Formats: sequence, C-alpha cells, structure tokens
Amino acid sequence: RASPSFPVPMLGRLLSAAAGAGATVALADMYPDALPTLGLTKPKDIKLTYFDIPGAGEKIRLALLLGKIPFKDERVGFQEWGELKPKTPYGQLPLMELDGEVFGQSGAMLQYAGKLAGLVPKDPKQCMYVDVAIGLDEDLRGKIRPSVYLSMDASVPAKTKAKKVAEMRKVVAEKDIPYYMNFFEKMLEGRQFLTGSKPTVADAQFLVTTRYLTGGVLDGVPKDCLKQFPNVVAFKARMEEMPELKEYFAKK
Repeated sequence: RASPSFPVPMLGRLLSAAAGAGATVALADMYPDALPTLGLTKPKDIKLTYFDIPGAGEKIRLALLLGKIPFKDERVGFQEWGELKPKTPYGQLPLMELDGEVFGQSGAMLQYAGKLAGLVPKDPKQCMYVDVAIGLDEDLRGKIRPSVYLSMDASVPAKTKAKKVAEMRKVVAEKDIPYYMNFFEKMLEGRQFLTGSKPTVADAQFLVTTRYLTGGVLDGVPKDCLKQFPNVVAFKARMEEMPELKEYFAKK
C-alpha cells in the first residue's frame, strides 16, 4: 500500500518519543521508506562465499540481486575447501561476511538478505505464508538429497551405487516431484508469486529448485518434469525474466 507522506525528521522525533519495539515495528510498517531513520542499518560490505555452483548459496545470491543489494560473490573451488573448512564457523559453506563479521547457515543468510531486499513481509501472518512455502520446498529437497549423497559416496561399489541411485531417482521423479509440485501449483493459482503479487525469499528459493529439477543435472529426473504444472512453469519463466535476474542468468 502507499505510505502516507510524512517528513522524515518529524518521524525520527516521533520514534524517539515512542516507547518499546512495538512502536518501531508499527512505524516501519507505515513508513517503509524511512527504514534508515529507524535505526535499521545496512552493512557497508557484504561478501557471500560459496562454491561455483547453485547449491545452498544460490537462493541468497538471488535475494540480494532482487533487492539490488551490492555484494561480493566469492566462488571457491572444491580443491580449496579442505584448507578453508577449519576456518569456517560450522565447517560449512556458504558464509556471509558483514563488515568483517562472518556468519554461517544459509537459511539465516536468506532471511537476512530478504530483510535488506524487502523480500520478507512485516506482517507475521504473511511471514507464515512465506515460511510455509519455504518449508515445502525444503521437504521436496529432503526427498532428493539422499540420492545425491549416495551418488557422491566413494565407499559404495559403482554398480551397486548406480542401481540404487536409479531406483531412488525413479521415486523422486514419479512420486515426490508431482506430490510437492501439486502444492506449489495451487499456491500459484491466480498469483504471480508464491504468496502474492510480489516476490519474497520463498520465490527466490523455489526458483532455484525449479532450475535444479529442469537443469538435467539429476540423472533419472527428466528435464521436462514440470511440464504438467503450468503455473509452476510460468512462475519459473516470470522470475527468470525479471531484470534483476535476467542478466545474472545470461552470464551463467
């Protein structure tokens, strides 16, 4: 909705006189353009460190790009990971460095990037819708993940591994993807994005999943696995055509 016209200096004085965090939240909701005056600061420097693959880092990249938030996109090679791992907070990538302070956990980074980019609703109920969509996406990825881990397990004989992965991917392609995509198809009924008319962090994450499933990188999962879900296909195309993302994808 449109924010009422209000002099920023006067807003600052009102906030100073207001008591408690509740007043801050209310004023932030009424005057979103005045965020800096409400003491919500943006870092001077953001560096995102991850492998040169989409993986767990891509949703964060997309959220920052959608919000036109400048950041350093540091890509590391797998050969560098052994040396880097002990230096990370939790032995994981991605990492986000904010003015020299380092953070782990991709979900936390996505939420932070989304708040900077305006991709996280202020209303708690609207946040619930967003978190539900993210949870469903995580559930789907949870069905795919075991076959990915098995495919990378060097301790399993090649023939045994290939057979088992093929069996698992068959279930993913024929059962799991249709099951979860039906939910997303319904979410997108009459909507441009998962929770309404504007993208959120849920859309950034779900776009990564749709590109993953149709990218031909999962053996046994057809590239056209989403063709029976027209709303999802249209969503993917719509997101990829957004100016903030189109140039990024064109370079990949």
